[in-house]
Amino acid sequence: MNLKLITITLAATALFAQPPGGPRMHGMSGRAKTTAVESYLSLTDAQVASLQQLRQAESEALKPIFQQIGPLRQSLRSQSQGSSADATAVGKLVLSIQALEQQAAPIRASYQQQALAVLTATQKTQLAALQSAAALMPAIHEAAELHLLTPPEGGPGGPGGMSRGRFGGPR
Repeated sequence: MNLKLITITLAATALFAQPPGGPRMHGMSGRAKTTAVESYLSLTDAQVASLQQLRQAESEALKPIFQQIGPLRQSLRSQSQGSSADATAVGKLVLSIQALEQQAAPIRASYQQQALAVLTATQKTQLAALQSAAALMPAIHEAAELHLLTPPEGGPGGPGGMSRGRFGGPR
C-alpha cells in the first residue's frame, strides 16, 4: 500500500510540474518566435506559413482534450493540498489525466508528420542534427550551472544581455 501511495504521489507531482494543457501545449497560441530555426533550416516564407497553419490546426484539434485536463488538474491540486488527501481519488485523477494525454499523442504525431512533410530532404537532414543536439540539452544545462559553458554570444544572458540562467531561462 505504501509503494502504491508513493507512486501516485510521484505521478501527481510530475503532472503539477507541467504547464496547463500538457508539456507541448504551453505557448502554442499566437505566433512563436522562429527566426533561429528559419535561419538554421533556410525555411521559405511558404514553409513557415504552412508550419504555422499546422501548429494552429494542432492546437484546435487538441483543445477539447486539454479543456478536459484543466479541471482534472485543478481537482488534483485541490486533493493534494488538502490535509486529508484521498489516495484513491488522487490515483483516479492521475489515471484520467494520463488517459487524456494518451489520446493527444496520436494527434500530435499526425501533425508532426505533416510538419516534416513540409521540409526538403536537406532540411530534414539538418533537423536530424538539431534533434541530436537537443538530446544534449540536459548536459548543456548542467554544464552551464557549473559555469563550464557560457551562453552564446548575443543570446539571452550573453554580453549586453540581462543576467539569466540556463541559456536564457529565468534564474
